Amino acid sequence: MAPIASTIAALRPRVHILGLGNIGTFAAHSISGIPSGPSVVLLLHRKSLLENYRLNGNKVHLNQEMGRNLLHGDMSSKRFRMDTLTNLIVCVKATQTVTAICSHANRLDRDSNILFLQNGAGMIDEVNSHLFPDPVSRPNYLSGVISHGVTLNEPFDITHTGFSATSIGPVPRDHTRIEDIPVSQLRYLLDILPQSKTLNATSYRYTDILQIQLEKLTVNAFCNPICALNDATNEFLFTVPEMRRSLLKEISQVVLALPELEGVPGIEERFSVDKLESTVNMIIQKTAQTTCSMVWDLRAGRETEVKFINGFWSRMGQITGVKTPMNDDLVCQILARCLEKEK
Repeated sequence: MAPIASTIAALRPRVHILGLGNIGTFAAHSISGIPSGPSVVLLLHRKSLLENYRLNGNKVHLNQEMGRNLLHGDMSSKRFRMDTLTNLIVCVKATQTVTAICSHANRLDRDSNILFLQNGAGMIDEVNSHLFPDPVSRPNYLSGVISHGVTLNEPFDITHTGFSATSIGPVPRDHTRIEDIPVSQLRYLLDILPQSKTLNATSYRYTDILQIQLEKLTVNAFCNPICALNDATNEFLFTVPEMRRSLLKEISQVVLALPELEGVPGIEERFSVDKLESTVNMIIQKTAQTTCSMVWDLRAGRETEVKFINGFWSRMGQITGVKTPMNDDLVCQILARCLEKEK
């Protein structure tokens, strides 16, 4: 794709990408491929990334079965420019969310839109608590769930290992007012992202995107900590059926107690233990040889996302009055193992 004149690009809406791991790089590449789409701006948090980008010819390399796709379009990289962030997509690890956004908080206001395209849940609550405590002045939020298989080979070089889907939807400014979602302000992202054939995105209502997110979080809550504690691939998960059933029962009870989903048609069936077990089994059958991210994090002594996976279920259990001993224990075990690695 040939570079687009900067004078034309300047007239387009901008979408800033924060976090350039596998998902952030994939999102940047996909959005840049939208015909007459937005200008994509990469927010680079360290000098070495800027050097990597320049050495890469100011391009993102996407490797697929049909070969290598080099795309740069009007994509640009910014480190210090202080323009307003109208549309920001956050793709950093859940544990880094507050720190990453904090560097740009003075560029975000009520007219800004933030799409959280990450694994885990609870990051928005942390951002509100630390950065935007006032519901009236905080940015508008969207939640995103991405199921594509993407591997980061090196900075700005990714392999698309499995085509799937991306789901996005608005999040209430104040959780006590589900109907208070400024969809009109979020319309640009809700409309433009589904135009990317690679991203394969669909826009949903809040209650629908919430259910999609909770389904993925259920799978991660079982797969990630148990594989991490046993330093195993997903295939190991077939050896602990009783643990799987007990954990899913606990999660099912939490979901059905969430006030946001009260009265939603089909919720009891969708989040029944049998249905969740079927979903989990299908995923681990497809990914039996996969080593999940928490295994890699624990091996490397990095902070894991357990607080935003099992920890989320524990927090929701406290809010809804549902006991979550298995999730509580898994959080404690992972955190303890992390401390052992630090010694």
